[in-house]
Amino acid sequence: MALLEVNGLTTRFELEHGPVTAVDNVSFSLDAGEILGIVGESGSGKSVTAFSLMNLLDAPGRVTGGTVRFKGQDLRAARRASGRRCAATASRWCSRTR
Repeated sequence: MALLEVNGLTTRFELEHGPVTAVDNVSFSLDAGEILGIVGESGSGKSVTAFSLMNLLDAPGRVTGGTVRFKGQDLRAARRASGRRCAATASRWCSRTR
């Protein structure tokens, strides 16, 4: 089992002029000790991807599809506050493995 598994992550923003897809069907997995760099131009969705992974998006952003699992735990199913705890746990774990 991978440490972090992301499958089909999609995030949209419902705006006055219509919906905007900021993250479209992103998938990857990371095992313990692996490093992933997400690069792209300004506004390409790097930060939105990270916030979506940790369930920290504010309105009008909304994850509309996909799964995110950290150590087997479904982070999308967790309440927003629980997502923050999971994000803090992930951050501490990553710091210890460097």
